[in-house]
Parts: sequence; structure tokens; C-alpha cells
Amino acid sequence: MKFIFAFFLTVFTTTVYSQRFDSLEIPSNSFESSYRKTNPNLMYKYDDISQTHNYSNNWDFDKDGINDELYFIGTGGTHLYYYLKVILSTDKLPREFDFIQSDFPFLTATDTLNMNKTPLGFVVADLETDMKPTVIVRLDDKTYQVNKNKLTKLRIKTRNIAISFENGKSNYQSLK
Repeated sequence: MKFIFAFFLTVFTTTVYSQRFDSLEIPSNSFESSYRKTNPNLMYKYDDISQTHNYSNNWDFDKDGINDELYFIGTGGTHLYYYLKVILSTDKLPREFDFIQSDFPFLTATDTLNMNKTPLGFVVADLETDMKPTVIVRLDDKTYQVNKNKLTKLRIKTRNIAISFENGKSNYQSLK
């Protein structure tokens, strides 16, 4: 519990300081300074103009030996949400999951599937110990309710969605 509190305090303190009026830096939704401290090997960039969090070249979702592209693309508006987009190296086709949105697309863990320890953001982990990384996104109540019909058609019954890929096809799971 102390770790979660410290994590949130660090992230939100960084956000507040980056938006100080006396700061010479332009405020940004980037997590770059946090990752530099907490996960320095993570490849990450944020584009303020397109409002895109770029997590590309960190994971090989299709297991072809080439790391794939993963983005969270901003939807615009006053309260900015980001939807998931994945491009596999095998076919270079964009897969846009506009029903999987997060207002805080922060990589919270790569080593745990305990969703109680992951109250927001996303996780990349191997669910089936087959060495295939899976993207797990925890939806907030608003996103879950707005997209409930689409999620129901995909047999997703919880706010925790796991997406994996096999032969170019997206596979979905609900996690508790």
C-alpha cells in the first residue's frame, strides 16, 4: 500500500510541478520524466501535437522476433482520454481499439497481474507463460459503461481487458 501511495504521489507531484507558472517548460501529458526515473530502459515518447503516447519497440506481441508498435492516441476534448492502437510487425496493419480507453495510459507494471495493485493505467505481462506479452488495460467506469455493448459482444464482462494476438487476430479476455 505504501508503494502505491508513493507511486501516485510521485506521478502527481511531477505533473503539478511541470505545470507551474514559473517553470520554463511547457506543460505536457508526457510521462517521460517519471519513466526516466522508474523505468529507464522503457522506450517511450509523447507527441504533444497528436497527443500520442508511443510505447513502440518494447514488446513482440506476434512473436516474430521483431518488436511491435503500441500507442495510446488522444481523443481530444477537455477531459482527454487515449485509445489503444497496436501495429504488429508481421502485417503492419493498424489495430485501433477505440473502445479500450484510458485517461491515464501509464505503464504501471510488467511483472504483476494483481489488478488491485493496478488501479489505473495498463500492464504488459505474459498471462499464459507462453512468452507472448499481453496488453491489459483497466477501464474506468465511464469508459466501461459507454462501450458496454461492444464489450459484451466481445464477451468482456469486467473492466480489466486483456488483449493478445495470434496469427494477426486480436484475442480478448476479461480479468477479475
